[in-house]
Order: sequence, then C-alpha cells, then structure tokens
Amino acid sequence: MHQRVVSREGTLTRVGAVVDPLLEGREALTQGRWQDARRAFERALTDRETAPALEGLGIALRWLGESGSMFRAMTRSYRLYRRASDRRSAARIALQLALGEVYFRMEPAVALGWLARAERLLDGLEPTPERALTMCIRANTALVLDKDLDGALATARQAQQHARAAGAFDMEMMALAIEGLALVCAGEVQRGMRLLDEATAAAVGGEVEDPDAISTTCCALIDACKRVRDYNRASQWCDQVQEFCERWSDQLTFAACRAHYADVLIWRGAWADAEAQLVGNLGPLAAIHRLRVADSLVRLAELRRRQGRLTDAADLLAQAEGHWLAPLVSAELALDRGEPQQASQAAERYLRRVPPELVTERTGGLELLVRSSVQTGELAAARAASGELAAVADRVGTAPVRASAALAAGVLAAAEQRPEDARRLLEDAVDLFGTSEGRYEAARARQELGAVLAGLGQERAAAHELRAAASELSALGAAASTGADGARLSRREVEVLRLVARGRSNQEIAAELFLSTRTVERHVSNIYDKIGAAGKSARAAAASYALVARIA
Repeated sequence: MHQRVVSREGTLTRVGAVVDPLLEGREALTQGRWQDARRAFERALTDRETAPALEGLGIALRWLGESGSMFRAMTRSYRLYRRASDRRSAARIALQLALGEVYFRMEPAVALGWLARAERLLDGLEPTPERALTMCIRANTALVLDKDLDGALATARQAQQHARAAGAFDMEMMALAIEGLALVCAGEVQRGMRLLDEATAAAVGGEVEDPDAISTTCCALIDACKRVRDYNRASQWCDQVQEFCERWSDQLTFAACRAHYADVLIWRGAWADAEAQLVGNLGPLAAIHRLRVADSLVRLAELRRRQGRLTDAADLLAQAEGHWLAPLVSAELALDRGEPQQASQAAERYLRRVPPELVTERTGGLELLVRSSVQTGELAAARAASGELAAVADRVGTAPVRASAALAAGVLAAAEQRPEDARRLLEDAVDLFGTSEGRYEAARARQELGAVLAGLGQERAAAHELRAAASELSALGAAASTGADGARLSRREVEVLRLVARGRSNQEIAAELFLSTRTVERHVSNIYDKIGAAGKSARAAAASYALVARIA
C-alpha cells in the first residue's frame, strides 16, 4: 500500500514506503517540474487508466509543449470523468482542452465549443474556481476576439465576484488583470494600470499558483504597456516575467514574452538584441504551433524595414499574413517605397478592424493614415485622423502617444502651409520621443523638422536637425532615410539631387551638368515622385532627403 509522508514544507518524502506516484506527480506540478510530473503520472498509469492520472499527465505535457499527447490524455480523462458523472472535474478538463485549442491549434471555434461544454456541466453547482475560469475566458474572448469592450469589463467584474465567492484567489487575480487591460484599451490608463500592477505583483510574487492565471495576468500587463507605448514599465515587468518563466520552465509564456520584449528593444534602438530575441524565438514558437511564428516574423519584418532591408521585410511580412500587426508594417513599408495610396489603404484596413472605443489600439493606424493621406493630398482624411489621434493622446497621456500625435499634427501643418505651427509641433515630437527613448522615432521627427526649418529659411537649424537625425540613424543601423532603399534613384538623379541640396536652381544645375533646363525639371519631378515629396515644400524635403541619405 502506498504511503504519503508530508514534511513541514509540504513536500513529499519517502520514509520506509513508496510514495504514491499520483501524489508525487501532483507535487511536481505545483513546482513546475513538468518532466518529473510526467514520469510520475506515467507510472501511475502503468496498471490502469484513471481520470486523475490522465489529467495530471495532460497538464504536464501541455507545459512541455507536447500538444498531440496532451490532447489525447486530456480527452481520455474527460471521458472517464463523464462516465463517473463527475461534472466539475469533466468541466475542468473541458477548460484545459479549450485553452489547448487556443494555445496550440489556434482554433477559436473549437475552443469556444469546449468552453460552452464546461459552462453547461457547471450549471447548478455552487461557486467554483472552474466557473470563475470560464468567465475569465469569456471576458478575454470578448476583448481580444470580439472587440466588445463593455462585455469584457462586465464579465471580468462578474468573474471576480464569483472567484471571491468560490475562494479562488488565482482566478480573481486573472479577472482583475483582464479588467485592467480592458480599462487601458478604453483609455482609462491609470485605473487599468493600477489593477494590472496589483494582479501581476501577486502572480510573480508567489501568491498565485495556477499557471494559466499567472500567464494570462503577465501577458495582459505587458500587452497594456505596449498599447499605450509605456515601454519603461513594459521593460521592468518583462524582466520579472522572464525570470519567473525560467524558474517555472514556462515555455509558452516565455515565448510570448520574448516577442513583446523585442518590441521594447526595437523602440529603444537595441536592434541587435531585438533580432537575437526574435530569431531565437522562432524555434520555440514553431514547436507550439506554426501560426504562432507570425508573432516573431511580423516584428522581424518591422526591424528589417527600419534597417532599410525592404525586400527582406516584404518576404517576412508575407509569411506573417493575417497577423493583426501586419497591416501596420505593410503601411510603413508602402510609405518607404513611395506608395502612399497603398499605405493609406493598409492603415484604413487596420482601423476598420478596431472599434473607436478601443482607443489605444488605434494609435499606430491613425498616425500612419495622417502621413499617408498627406502624401496623397487627401488632407481632409489627414485632418480627421489627426484630430482623433490628438483626442487619444489627451486621454492616454503617455509621452510616446503624445509624441505620435504631435508628429502627425506637425506633418499635417506642414502640408497645410502652416510652417510655424509645424515647427512647434515637430519640436514637441522630437522632445517627447527623446524623453521616452524612442530613438528611431525621434530621428524621423527630426527629419520632418529639418525640412520645415529649411522651408522657413533657417538653414543652420535645419542642417543641425538633419545631421542629428543622420547620426542617430547611422548609429542604429537604420536606412539613411525612410524610403532610401525604395527610392531607386538613377545615377543622374543622384547628381541632380546633390545639387538641389546645395541650393542650386534648375537653371544652374542644367548649366553645371550640361543638360537642358527641361531635362533637369523632368529629373527633379521624378525625384519628388520617388521620395514622396510634394507641394511647396517639395524642394526643401528633397534637400533634407539628400542630406540624411548622404547624397549632399
């Protein structure tokens, strides 16, 4: 007969008897020793199949990333629990199968089927942690898949009440994190972040034991930080989460966290470190599910775009098709290639998917729509997008979002021939990006500011901004200028552009290059088209392009 002896620390010990492998496996699960748990549950299944042993084995296999074996074990456990008329345990397995369908197979319809099965099995029972978990999953689904902000908030709050009634602290913290994320999405950043900080402190501090609750809570916080571009807070929590994941051998959360952390590194200009994170993440993500690889591919595409490797970026983006970030990267890529109409369409496509009430999700799309619409001459569309973005910035309040709004408004003001307004707005953008460590974004804003200053005749100030931008872009390993790789200037066009940057008129360029004035005008027009310059400031923009691209 098996005997269990429990020490003061609650660990199983062997004193003159063999420890029950089922109990040994459960103890290993509580400590994140997934391989030890697997071996123990396999021993427990040697004589006969039991639902608890299959359940424990399935959990261990899930966290080891062995999805096929996990589904087989969990399905058999579910059937045995149903035969025993153990509704609560069967519901618990149905929830595990629902989560597995999301994590490994990315089959939301099947996942929702298992979720509905769990809800029906729990009908009529007293408050349970399982019922609280069903509510958490419903709230998360409402927010992430359905974009139903009100539904997500209401269900998350209901889940907290149910979890407290059931004494399920883990589920209460998970629900608190989902509520916090929903509030951040609605623009109530301070309230949402307070809830998220509290829930995540409990998760990584040892108060929360359920791995799903820990994973969901941590991911919700980092997601919220990125939505409002609070990269300092995201970085601090990424360090905590990665340490936790290593301690618990949590491959699922660790892989997701690495993709998020790469966003922080890209923002801060640590591009070599970001690339290492993303490339190193491809294998683990592929092991979970091939579609998960898009989380790293789309971010690697953005990094390649910033580096001026536009062909590589396009290839990576094609592999990440369908990812929610893909339209934003596609729009940036189109602008780099001098295709503002395509950029506008991509930005609009992204924004159509995001309801207006989810304000923090709209920031990137709105900024892109302003810049692309200015280049296509659709100033009414640019004004509408800039106005909405300004309202988002006022509501969210973080420096990076305010910087994005200032940059967009500055670009619009320049297009509307309001150079003094443009100057002030772009100076604010440079300062705000700088204080929030957005090195690439600050350099891009300096480029715009330099063009405006050149148009105002402030040549020394313009040269200072443009040289600072060029120096920063060079230090980052970025393309010399947005569009540098996509412009594809001919040798003669480079010669003409160099003289434009030196302040020569078309007639002077014609004389110096032994060309007709008409030919020079045609070359200048082609240059404007290729680099996306337009309007009265086109010549100043071309001069700025030449300086930053080291043509001048």
